[in-house]
Amino acid sequence: MIEDLRRLLVEYYPLAGDDYLFSGRSDGHISEDSAARILREACQQVDIFGVSSHSFRRTALTQMSNAGIPLRVIQEISGHRNLEQLQRYLEVTDNQVLGAAASLAMLSPVTSNGVELDIDKKLEIEANSSR
Repeated sequence: MIEDLRRLLVEYYPLAGDDYLFSGRSDGHISEDSAARILREACQQVDIFGVSSHSFRRTALTQMSNAGIPLRVIQEISGHRNLEQLQRYLEVTDNQVLGAAASLAMLSPVTSNGVELDIDKKLEIEANSSR
């Protein structure tokens, strides 16, 4: 699928304007409304519904976050004014929340009687478990 997209873009590139890959009808880039309409129509042709340029943006930002890219970097890429705005875009799954909570158990091992171990004992347990 990626190769098909790459091929289509290579074929399209000679038709593109000098300054923009997707030129508008006037002397500039394609408008947001035109791009959204073209995307919607293309998705409908292949029976994909509920897609928008906005949903692609949300997905891309969430994938960057899931890949471990720092939020400040994602904020710069996305153009959000602050981290609070950006965080509204990012999707968090139940599995991510459960995984984060489970990782807390790794930070503070406790004995079977519920008493927290001292740091030397923790290091000894970690060393033995990695063997």
